Amino acid sequence: MSECKECQILTRRSFLTKAGWGLGAMAFADPLLGTVASTFAQSAGGTGNLLVLCQLNGGFDVLSFLAPYSNSVYQSNRPLLALTQDQVGVLPGDSGYGINNLFPTFIDLFAQNEVAIVQQVGYPDANGSHFESQEIFEFGVRNLTGGTGINGHWYDRLKKSYFDEPFGVLDTRTIGDPENYGYPDKSYRGAAQDAFGRLAELKRNRNASQQAILDTYAKIDELGEEIRSRTEGFESTGEARGEFYRAAKLASADLGTQILKLSFGGFDTHGEQNTAQESLFPKLNDEFSQFVGDLKAMGLWSRTCICFYSEFGRRNIENGSPGTDHGQGGHMILVGPQVNGGLHGQRVTSADLREDSLPYYVDFRAVFGSCIRDWLGFDPAPVFQVGGESFNESVGSSLFR
Repeated sequence: MSECKECQILTRRSFLTKAGWGLGAMAFADPLLGTVASTFAQSAGGTGNLLVLCQLNGGFDVLSFLAPYSNSVYQSNRPLLALTQDQVGVLPGDSGYGINNLFPTFIDLFAQNEVAIVQQVGYPDANGSHFESQEIFEFGVRNLTGGTGINGHWYDRLKKSYFDEPFGVLDTRTIGDPENYGYPDKSYRGAAQDAFGRLAELKRNRNASQQAILDTYAKIDELGEEIRSRTEGFESTGEARGEFYRAAKLASADLGTQILKLSFGGFDTHGEQNTAQESLFPKLNDEFSQFVGDLKAMGLWSRTCICFYSEFGRRNIENGSPGTDHGQGGHMILVGPQVNGGLHGQRVTSADLREDSLPYYVDFRAVFGSCIRDWLGFDPAPVFQVGGESFNESVGSSLFR
């Protein structure tokens, strides 16, 4: 089975990013340091709702999630991978589409009008790069190298503009296990302090920068204690202990969080796609189902929306592995009791399926913008109208009731 060169270095790049580039940079690269900055005024606006962002890393194959199973072009493009009617939950009122039976929770929630699928979403001039595409979705700009000056995630810009509390945006991979958040045993904290100079010298002759570093780690201790104490009594409705579990545990802390970010990977299915999906899809479904159960048990389901997205879709035509290669347009999926359930965006037509990849008709920023405006209650303009970029802000229909 062949794999793109970029895919082969994803793990190494992730390691280097998390490790930093030397002891001198360690504290500045430390993700916990970002939680203590408060440089913008908090807005009194907003709905107080919770937006959960679930990034499906690797390039989620939307035609294996929502299948136009009765379309002859779809079937001929994928003789080994196309889903048939008996492999999907046919959408109520739309016999041409079905959600893969490996996603029973999504099928049930769709039937309850609690799933909105925005079809054929993307960005201009897609290039099929994992790295660049993920950064475009994260940074919220298309032109990463055109002098926009944007160097932060769009949800961090949102937080700084409207609700810059220490826990306003939480990423499960940054936090890790909430029981170990911060430096409860002081060992890592001590090592980090020592990286800026001998601790004894810092105590005697510390300058302003060194004092700021020590103050920062003291603040981390304080925040760590708060989040640990607020999550220690959490009890999940299931046994899974992945990213959705961590997200539920953080949601239980009542820390004023308005955005929770998590990732779920493994979707770069260049080969043996059906075999991979037989494991991946039920795992995603079951861990998400537990998350929904946890939110309901905590009384948070009514004010939560979960947004699933991936850096790109996959090719319409299967390769010889059999799998699918990097594509362009994909779908974004919103789940929650207040979403306007059903299909949104541009329906997948035979003409679309005859292309190498699904084209994009809806800009991903329009979907995120709707979540910001209609769910969180903030103006998305300061978040996405940056760097001189412009895009079509319309999704074509309302995503929330």
